[in-house]
Amino acid sequence: MRLTFLGHACVRLDADGAALAIDPGSYSQTASALDGATAVLVTHDHGDHVDVPAVVAAMDANPALPVYASGPAAQALVDGGAPADRVHAVTPGQELTVGAARVVVGGGDHALVHRKIPQAVNVTFLVEVGGHTAFHPGDSFDAPGASVDVLLIPVSGPWMKISEAVDYAASVEAAYLVPIHDAINSEAGNMIAQRQLSTPALAGEHTYARLAVGESLTL
Repeated sequence: MRLTFLGHACVRLDADGAALAIDPGSYSQTASALDGATAVLVTHDHGDHVDVPAVVAAMDANPALPVYASGPAAQALVDGGAPADRVHAVTPGQELTVGAARVVVGGGDHALVHRKIPQAVNVTFLVEVGGHTAFHPGDSFDAPGASVDVLLIPVSGPWMKISEAVDYAASVEAAYLVPIHDAINSEAGNMIAQRQLSTPALAGEHTYARLAVGESLTL
């Protein structure tokens, strides 16, 4: 599996002919994520996780490209012009076969931003492809339910603090932590996250792999 970080919450997973773009949003390099993708996975309908015009354009350019998304994200895509027959709303508990990849859908709710703001629907994706596993929680600290090779771990956002990310990392058995959801962080903020999440006494035994935009981790 080759995991490529494409900005903020977006990653691309390539292995065995599968090329999965996860959460290609407005803070990400969506063109790179979607170019040659064989499927798109979307955790929820916030703009930083799904750039609707970009995904619709990619589906128009590739008549075989499917999207698997939370219910509200799927509706936003259809409303934005995506062909409804290739947009699949998914719910927690589903298991999908997407080319060579096996995808288990989990989650349910976006982490609480504020008690007066309704929680969005947020699904998680546990992807197994090329003999390795990666877990994308979207905007949540939901657990994958199994050990994973890569935990994509949010490190900033209006719905979280870094101590929660540390506790999350400590609760999940993962060989690698790859930070995501970092667009609003300063470099100082990214370094604080790295220091906390790289401390085994706090976050457990993992390899913290901060990737530059466009950089890949190959397992």
